[in-house]
Amino acid sequence: MSVRSRALILAAAASFVAPSLSCAKADTSTTFESAPVDPAPDAGTEAGSFGEAGAVTLPPDALECTQETKQIYVVATDKVLYRFYPDTLAFVRIGTLGCPTTAGTFSMAIDRRGTAWVEYMDGRLYAVNTTDATCKPTAFVPGQTGFTTFGMGYSRNGDTANGETLYVAGKGLASLDTKTFQLNFLGSLTFGRTELTGLDTSLYAFSVGSGVVAGLNKTTGATEVTYRTSATDADSAFAFAQWGGDFWLFTGSDRSVVTRYSPITDVSTVVVPDTGMLIVGAGSSTCAPTKTPR
Repeated sequence: MSVRSRALILAAAASFVAPSLSCAKADTSTTFESAPVDPAPDAGTEAGSFGEAGAVTLPPDALECTQETKQIYVVATDKVLYRFYPDTLAFVRIGTLGCPTTAGTFSMAIDRRGTAWVEYMDGRLYAVNTTDATCKPTAFVPGQTGFTTFGMGYSRNGDTANGETLYVAGKGLASLDTKTFQLNFLGSLTFGRTELTGLDTSLYAFSVGSGVVAGLNKTTGATEVTYRTSATDADSAFAFAQWGGDFWLFTGSDRSVVTRYSPITDVSTVVVPDTGMLIVGAGSSTCAPTKTPR
């Protein structure tokens, strides 16, 4: 889920191509190593470390809330999809997105069955398999109700039986039906460039220009509560996800920093000072824990 400065991403995409991963290898702040998909990397794994994802095959009717859908996913300007384990601060490489477009990635949301809905800078939306990064085009028509590009995030509707809704933040707040691919405009937003994430049945927006995380009314888009984080950079690429009841903020102009913000303690903590890549999309499904696992 990330909205960002258009000029910034175009410049970053031009310089941050596939070989940049090998360049990051030489950086002492980030290491690459093998790591299995299941179980999660060991608790001793170095913060910001990388590993390769093993082959995972899910049935056509994928189950909800498997272990993989309880983590955070991120996508970088090199169009590589990673699974991020907040408990160990490790990134596991899934693969390069195979979407048939030359446009850069813009935003991402993850549903309960492990599909990543990835929006590109040309406004088109693709369905990506989070086990192997394979990609399928959707029938979504860009520009609906004035929404050219937008941030995205899922929020639960109520109990599990009531499912979840994908919300988008662009020219206001809207919901997006991933069966009909129609946008339903809901209302105006207080902040400009924002990303979205759900926390149980609540919906939150992150504005990198102010560092504010705002709780939104899902019917009108009105701001109901605000938190101020230390993750502030008006020109930064940014992404946003919930995990363990905390907000995980990915910000940077060249390489991303990961900041963990606790709404309970009102404390921002930089947990990965250099990820070795520029993250432009992040998402956690509504299966992700809403309290820190013991």
